[in-house]
Amino acid sequence: MKTLFISLFLIVNGLGGAIVQESEKITATYEGFEDGTYYFTDNDGFSNEFQHVTEGVLESYDLTDEMYKGKLFIVTYISEVETDDLDEEITVNTITELKIKE
Repeated sequence: MKTLFISLFLIVNGLGGAIVQESEKITATYEGFEDGTYYFTDNDGFSNEFQHVTEGVLESYDLTDEMYKGKLFIVTYISEVETDDLDEEITVNTITELKIKE
């Protein structure tokens, strides 16, 4: 019984410490896809790079298709810090939602 209590306690505490990642949203023009990276430029001329896209987004928009170049999108994404092959921290952006702005 004691083992069960300890196990439940650890599970509940582990869930309570889960990190909730906030998404960010920008309005930007799609510039294209090159070397595994999706490029968008916002209204201030800042280039935004996205290394990953969720399956749901890819089912709606095939961003490798040239027809989306130059289109204005509302891009929702998350950023995560990862370690690259040289043990340096890099920020990796993942598009979680995409909608053409009309």
